[in-house]
Amino acid sequence: MNKKDYNAEYERITAELGGERPGLLLHVCCAPCMSAGIVSLASHFRVAAYFYNPNIYPEEEYDKRLGEVKRLIAALGYDVPVIAEAYDRAEYDRAVGELKGTAEHGAKCLACIADRLERTAARAAADGYDYFATTLTSSPLKDAAFINETGLRLAGKYGVRFLPSDFKKKGGGLRIKETCEKYGIYRQRYCGCTPPRLVVAVTGGIASGKSAFTGMLAALGAYTIDADAVTRELQSSGPVLERVLREFPSAARADGTLDRAALREEVFASDERRRALEGIMHPAVGEEIARRVRASDAKVTVMEVPLLFECGMESMANVTVNVTAPYALREKRAAERSGLTPDAFAAVAAAQLSDEERAARADVTVVNDGDTESLRRRAEELMNSWLDRLK
Repeated sequence: MNKKDYNAEYERITAELGGERPGLLLHVCCAPCMSAGIVSLASHFRVAAYFYNPNIYPEEEYDKRLGEVKRLIAALGYDVPVIAEAYDRAEYDRAVGELKGTAEHGAKCLACIADRLERTAARAAADGYDYFATTLTSSPLKDAAFINETGLRLAGKYGVRFLPSDFKKKGGGLRIKETCEKYGIYRQRYCGCTPPRLVVAVTGGIASGKSAFTGMLAALGAYTIDADAVTRELQSSGPVLERVLREFPSAARADGTLDRAALREEVFASDERRRALEGIMHPAVGEEIARRVRASDAKVTVMEVPLLFECGMESMANVTVNVTAPYALREKRAAERSGLTPDAFAAVAAAQLSDEERAARADVTVVNDGDTESLRRRAEELMNSWLDRLK
């Protein structure tokens, strides 16, 4: 069965507005998610931002996110009033009931989302808005179909129109990344409630040993997702492979498979061609990793993503770990492992953030200087601290 395209529904409705600018009560969960759609929304509607998120814990985090919403609106120069409900954790407890403390992305989250949407619909109807909507569809970790179906059901209940959306589509993730970087907006690492599990992102430069470190975490019980492996799977068949071969015909073999060596040679010889490939692969890989994260029921899920910060995927994780090693050691490993020449290694390294940049943005930096036992002890220390955090 084909999935409904809620982004297309959004575009159809806004196109039919003509010169009208109806009133819209926009449920806002945070500034980053709001940044994916606020420019478009403000051009079509008279928007008011409604900050109702009793799931956020603790209260200091609630206040911080509300402050960032107000700061982003001011920075963008929009006349968007902010309506904020008083912080009341008891409302979240009432909404999720006995589901409190259960795994994320399950029934608890659906109950929480439904509660926030219902409160928005009721407020929109009471205050005379023409439409209500939510920024929750900006997140790749939220079920856009459930959100839109719930919104449409509540529209009938309260007699106010719901604006369907899927703000992560059409470059929504990139808009979030660019807007937050431009204005220095805080990007939280969890949805709101105290997470019963942790998502850890491991990154690092080429041949830094991030795979070895991730493997050690797997041995300690973590469920791991390898972005490189996901990339290879997507490039082996299906629509992603077709797009790559259309863009890079010189990398197509006679049997219709991808010549990875030829592709690598072309993209690392030209920044423009590298960006073209990233434009195809980064959204597809990010979506598949998000799907696997949602499906995981492990206490600690680790996603190994070499270009974590470059892709703007760090917001999917509760903790980010940067694995680093001396440049000369990394160069030697790359030569032994993949046969990369010093020049080829330098080209790959130049396309990534520097060690200093990664260390500044990561929560934890792990040094992998070749001492396997030291690296294993560090993995155990971190894993134990993460499990303690979940108790």
